[in-house]
Amino acid sequence: MFQISARASLLFAMGFLQVVISTKLQEALPGELVTFWCSHNIQVSGTLYWFKQTDGDVPVAIGFSHINISQLLKEQKLSKDFTPNLLIADIFTKGTTLTFKNVTVSDSGFYFCGALEDQLKFGEGTRLIVKDRETSADAVDHCSRGIFFMLTLLFGAIIALACITALFWRTIRKQQKHKRAAESPASQHEDEVR
Repeated sequence: MFQISARASLLFAMGFLQVVISTKLQEALPGELVTFWCSHNIQVSGTLYWFKQTDGDVPVAIGFSHINISQLLKEQKLSKDFTPNLLIADIFTKGTTLTFKNVTVSDSGFYFCGALEDQLKFGEGTRLIVKDRETSADAVDHCSRGIFFMLTLLFGAIIALACITALFWRTIRKQQKHKRAAESPASQHEDEVR
């Protein structure tokens, strides 16, 4: 791991290393098939690398492939932490893919490639978030409960406001009725006095 970091630092200092930041996001559930694509510009022969980085950690090399475009030859080597039955790296003349046949929650992370011919260039990369099925169901259930609670409060407030408004209008009408009743005998008394 130190050798890759030291080489990357040296290449960066010499101006041969280019890094591109990406905001691509891919979400998946455990057991799903996930494929990443990375374009490269290797003309004759070179090496393609795939890396995984988790939050707060240094990138880990998943594997690399030495390729010769003119002869369509490739020699592929994967890290012992990533077994061939879980992922496949296919190489094309202008790109490479990394495919997980059966993702797990531990596969979550930031994936990016690097292509080395005369200089090392990194691809944009993609952040993979594998959501646990139980966690996803709990989140939906929790969200549903939250929405139900908010709707209950909203409808309760509407009903309370309607009741208060009805009571207010009823009180005003009673006061107007009493006022008219009180004014009626007084006006009759005034008419009698005249």
